[in-house]
Amino acid sequence: MTDSEYRKMYEKSPDRAQTALFDEYLKYVYAIVYNKLRSCGSREDIEECVGDTFSAVFISYDREGKFNGDLKGFIGAVANRQAIQMFRRLSSKAGNTVYIDDETAEIPDGESIVDNAERSERRSILLRLIKSLGEPESTMVIQKYYYNMNSTEIAQKHKMTPAVVRVKCSRALKKLKALLSEEGYDLKEGNV
Repeated sequence: MTDSEYRKMYEKSPDRAQTALFDEYLKYVYAIVYNKLRSCGSREDIEECVGDTFSAVFISYDREGKFNGDLKGFIGAVANRQAIQMFRRLSSKAGNTVYIDDETAEIPDGESIVDNAERSERRSILLRLIKSLGEPESTMVIQKYYYNMNSTEIAQKHKMTPAVVRVKCSRALKKLKALLSEEGYDLKEGNV
């Protein structure tokens, strides 16, 4: 659903437009929220955040037509912000927040700053290389391996057959493997 389609539908029936928007973007919003909150939130927390996201979208959506951008991007940004806010609330309740000015604060023994930094660097490199694959391959790889979507779901989003999606993903993974090898990562030894 595009921004203009939603706007036209909203003019005819706001309730139908909101229901259609919810039905189309529920899985997308849930995936964003789940990935942010899975480490600290319960299922109820995740569902509450999804509901809060749609409430924020409905409240803050520009009905005058000044916004003429990507509706999916707008919804994704709102979902991301809502999930971060919920994450902060849940983390502060659990006492996981460490403040910079707290001189007695220590990093838990189980966490290694070096390991976290290395993992973060590998993720950055991997994301950069995935983006370098170009569209639609980079989006398909992210949908398949990050959002755990199957070939049929991806095919529906890209208006392709599942077989074409599988071929494109397979070729994209081969390219990605070559790019990782050029970056110095040996996939045979599990050094990624």
